[in-house]
Amino acid sequence: MKKIYLVDFDGTISVVDTLVYISTKFYPLQSKIWSKKIKSGEYNILQWLKIFEETFNIDEKDYLKALDDITIDPFFKEFAEKNEVRIVSGGFTYNIDYILRRNGIQNVKIYANTLEFIEKNKIRLEMNYLNESCILCGVCKRDIYYKYKKEYDWIVYIGDGITDVCVAEFCDEIYALKGYYLEDYLTTKGTPHKSFKNFSEII
Repeated sequence: MKKIYLVDFDGTISVVDTLVYISTKFYPLQSKIWSKKIKSGEYNILQWLKIFEETFNIDEKDYLKALDDITIDPFFKEFAEKNEVRIVSGGFTYNIDYILRRNGIQNVKIYANTLEFIEKNKIRLEMNYLNESCILCGVCKRDIYYKYKKEYDWIVYIGDGITDVCVAEFCDEIYALKGYYLEDYLTTKGTPHKSFKNFSEII
């Protein structure tokens, strides 16, 4: 049986959400406002990313130092080496690739939004995996699922949050991080899933 794991990054592989951490660290007052407006629906993901891009004024060296503070699940490296894994994330490839490489993890395909430093403290964002019919997420994880469904017999989804909901239920098997939104959502709906605390529990 040909099997693949689609895995969320922020809050699932990483211990904290990198976007929340960066926003809170460098823009503590604005981040509270952004969070409220996103939760209320006043901002969709495209609007927030545009605001983040325009507001951004962080030196790249300081940005990387902040990423150095972010740790990952200690069992993910071994898990990724033993299994076929794709990372599907509403975050930024820049963050994910840097954090993975810092932890000795390479050659894992990443589907995420693109962040590129165009000057020392200015960035350009691109959303290459956006589905314009649904702008809840900058990356349509369900579209990525359909891509791999053509190639694999069994797709396992691993995640924790609200952006994982629309794809998780399509997959053949679901692992939801214990104590977080996805687990609560699936439990409430009665959708079969397995709860986990770390990647050592996923087989």
